[in-house]
Amino acid sequence: MKILLIDNTENQLLELKQDLTKSRAKFAHVNGLNAAISALSKHKFTVVISAAIVDKKDGNTIFAMIAKKFPAIVRILISNNEQQTQNNAHYSFAQPIECKTIISTIANLANHNKAITKDIIVKTVANIKTLPSPPKVYMQLNATLKESNTDSQKIAQIIQQDPALTAKVLQFSNHTFATGSKPMMNISDAITKMGIDTLCCIVMTAELFSYAPKIKGFSIQDEQLHCLATAKLAASMVKPELKQDTMIAGLLHDIGKVVLFEMNEKTTELFFLHRVSDDNNIDLENKMFASDHCHVGGYLLHMWGFSYHIIEAIILHHRPEKLLQKSFGTAQAVYLANVLVHQQTPNAEFISHYKLNDVIDILTQRANKLI
Repeated sequence: MKILLIDNTENQLLELKQDLTKSRAKFAHVNGLNAAISALSKHKFTVVISAAIVDKKDGNTIFAMIAKKFPAIVRILISNNEQQTQNNAHYSFAQPIECKTIISTIANLANHNKAITKDIIVKTVANIKTLPSPPKVYMQLNATLKESNTDSQKIAQIIQQDPALTAKVLQFSNHTFATGSKPMMNISDAITKMGIDTLCCIVMTAELFSYAPKIKGFSIQDEQLHCLATAKLAASMVKPELKQDTMIAGLLHDIGKVVLFEMNEKTTELFFLHRVSDDNNIDLENKMFASDHCHVGGYLLHMWGFSYHIIEAIILHHRPEKLLQKSFGTAQAVYLANVLVHQQTPNAEFISHYKLNDVIDILTQRANKLI
């Protein structure tokens, strides 16, 4: 793994440079954008770490340029404050930085980054004419919710900027969550009745699945309902501080399918012909597409700038044996929720390892109510 530090005239990253030297990491340290562009053109870097401002451009602007030309690179921003937006960064660390945390973060994401940036995935995704768009309204909404003076009026105004999205949110809200005979007629009603977390989920779901490829044998609506059920169930299993990320991971866990099935029409037809009902068909996906929806979805989220702990949940939601090394969290909850919503039997070792025998029946009943 090779790291590029893009520093400014104040040498904001000097301390990190010194710590990377001590850790014997492979890295290059440059000052200014011209030197950075030159380095990126000549060498293959895995990670780019940028100061908040370089040559009067902010880190997000720099990362937007890097993401377009070098999409496989992991982007880390050293911001000047915790409120600085990070739409194009996978991680953002506010000053004063803890170098050990940054180095540890880079080490932990190495294997996942290598798995989702294989040449066959990068090249295939690049050749697809139309890809799902990142959930921009959701991201704007999420940033607003972090402000101390946020109210329901601000939230409603953000959603109502997109009339088509507003209509879809209300339609989906009434179909899934409304109670009684009176339907929800505006976003304010939705906020009052459902709460912010659920509303955010519906906004993201509506945005993601507004992209509707015509894939024979594949229902976007069914996939949408499955992802929302998985997200709600998974979020109910984790600690409060993990709920938001778990909801996001649950909503996004199968996003790779809409890309995988667009790769080659004939291959997709053969896949649907040979797939086994009530099975995850991951091995068949790898055999026919040379990849699977987990890794393709992980790469898509990488391109959009999602953090790697969410990407990890996407990559591993069909690999319970690889989840046993960590404590129960977002990735583990998404795996279990996906299995239960699909009405499949969870991996026995997984259930035993996390001591879930006493609660699995309750979780199964909860999943059945969401289906």
